[in-house]
Amino acid sequence: MSIIVFFRRVIGRFLTILTHHQYKNIKKTSTVYYDADVYNPDNLIMDENTNIDGEAVVMNPRAKLVFKKNSGAAIGLLAITGNHMSVVGKNLKQVTDKVKVEIDVNNEMDKDIIVDEDVWIAARVTLLSGAHLGRGCEVGSGSVVRGTIPPYAVVIGNPCKVVGFRFTPEEIIEHEKVQYDESERLPLDLLKNNYEKFFINRIKEIKQFIKL
Repeated sequence: MSIIVFFRRVIGRFLTILTHHQYKNIKKTSTVYYDADVYNPDNLIMDENTNIDGEAVVMNPRAKLVFKKNSGAAIGLLAITGNHMSVVGKNLKQVTDKVKVEIDVNNEMDKDIIVDEDVWIAARVTLLSGAHLGRGCEVGSGSVVRGTIPPYAVVIGNPCKVVGFRFTPEEIIEHEKVQYDESERLPLDLLKNNYEKFFINRIKEIKQFIKL
């Protein structure tokens, strides 16, 4: 490691610590890299041992981005909690945030993004409004996530697709006996159903998708 790279990392870490105070809803053991562009710091909620690395953009003016414990995102995360609104008689640039707030009084265009426990988000991933990443899943670099990702799934692509699982259902049961209290563990029936629905029954489709 060169001296320049070393000092950049040291300075980056120092600046990250200095900027921690602006986030009211993240734990002391969690970090948001100093150069992250977070539209509404109050709408970023991070549990113990979570992180968002550098060059992140979190567009969350009206809805929340939530990271549960032991989850993290690599460099270049883009999280967008809102959707574009179309208004008759106005072009897209005329539909400003002010116009959107006046029309969308029930916040129907903005939805929370939830990242459950033990999730790993690789580099340059985009999370769209309403995305819910299930416990233990892994998101491949450059993926675009919308909707719900089942627990412990491995997803890639735009839009992302399930291409596998980190563990078999039985292995997940053993894993969660170590990691979670009994009341927090996922039921075997749910895990088996997800494994068959998203993986076993789609193996041919997954193999073809991976070849593309």
